[in-house]
Amino acid sequence: MPLVSATHRLAALLDAAVARRRCKAILLSGGLDTSIVAALAARHGLRFAVTVAVGDDPPDLAYATAVARRLRIEHVVLRRTVAELATVLPELIALLNTFDGMYLRNDIVVLEGLREVARRGIRSCWTGDGADELFAGYSFVYTKAPDEIVATIKRFAASMHFNGTLIGEKLGVEVRSPYLEPEIIAHALTLGGEDLVLDHDGQRLGKAPLRRAFAGEIGARHAFRRKDPIEIGSGATALKDLMAGTVADFAAAAEAVRAQDGVRLRDPESLAYYRLYRDVFGGPPRPDPAMPKACPDCHARGPEGTYCRVCGAYPI
Repeated sequence: MPLVSATHRLAALLDAAVARRRCKAILLSGGLDTSIVAALAARHGLRFAVTVAVGDDPPDLAYATAVARRLRIEHVVLRRTVAELATVLPELIALLNTFDGMYLRNDIVVLEGLREVARRGIRSCWTGDGADELFAGYSFVYTKAPDEIVATIKRFAASMHFNGTLIGEKLGVEVRSPYLEPEIIAHALTLGGEDLVLDHDGQRLGKAPLRRAFAGEIGARHAFRRKDPIEIGSGATALKDLMAGTVADFAAAAEAVRAQDGVRLRDPESLAYYRLYRDVFGGPPRPDPAMPKACPDCHARGPEGTYCRVCGAYPI
């Protein structure tokens, strides 16, 4: 399919997906993925956006504010200190059954945002989940050879996992992403690796079809933003240093955990989360015999894959 036709088709598919399953709210980071969803959803009833900002001036805040202003939708910024986020960790750990820092630093922002959505009585909310996985948003994907990009996306499409749905269920909010609709996934799998990358101002970027399709609508500043994880864009990445700072003697403490529970910990941050996990669940992870994969670090079991969703060990 010619490049222009493929770009137009993707834009039409996304617009139809948003129109078919409407939400009144969005977790708005201000990154490419949520900016596109916000622009489309503003045509179909979107009225409210929430952004979580940790610290004084996190990278995403100015982008999210600009998007909301451009679309003329109500925008609430939830200001949080990193210490305030830390008090929410036990709740998140209990909900997700994990002590993996990557999940916790990213999903604590999702939990805080969805809590505000629920508080306002809104029962459905957009996210941008899936765009990075399906359209080569990660640097470790878009720097590969074209055939390797395609192979990686096929693996992602078969194994994608996002915690927003689970968090939303707990709060009574249905979490949706148009990128996860079957027709969008099917379209992404028709694209070649070379279709998914571009060079802009000397910088290699993924998600080329999305950037081309919506640059005119959301503006070049947003369309050609680099990819930042939620934890970095929101400022929640500061949890890493805060939690690591609670561990006095990592080597001795980690050895004690290994002797008592058989759990191997990578660094002071993971030990701090593990202590919370153990408090919440009353002990180490309990293996689920129905699951096929065993983790060598924490002995939890999970679905087929290479990443332990409980402790973050890679590969398993």
